[in-house]
Amino acid sequence: MRNWFLFSVLLALLITITACGSDKEKSSATASTAAASSPTAAVEYTKDEPIPAGAEDARVIELDFTPETILPNTVNIKAGEKILFVIKNTDEDGEHNFLSSTADLPEILVYGGQTVRRLWTAPGEPGVHEPLCTLHPWIKMTFIVE
Repeated sequence: MRNWFLFSVLLALLITITACGSDKEKSSATASTAAASSPTAAVEYTKDEPIPAGAEDARVIELDFTPETILPNTVNIKAGEKILFVIKNTDEDGEHNFLSSTADLPEILVYGGQTVRRLWTAPGEPGVHEPLCTLHPWIKMTFIVE
């Protein structure tokens, strides 16, 4: 009786493991470009986001994430200026984020190989702000608000 019980438990465990292992085949086409070892492999995202509504009169600032830096790493901005960030992540294997609490810039997450477009309004007061990637603390940049 004990052997039968143990056999039943092991069989149930084997069936459960086998059934749960098929989820990899169901991943979407947009997420399939992410690295298999990356935490983003199961995340669905748009590879190249469209321009958001309201961006018609915004200044476009293009930024490129690489594995080691963000380019350009210094940008001059007018106080109160409406900005459309076009952020391209050329680091195919890694995600990056971009934020600044002092400039009221909320986190912008960019997956490997992705291009995002986000609107933001610069602070109304002149000052220097240092947005950064919290996932890679060595990647920093400077906004000079004039």
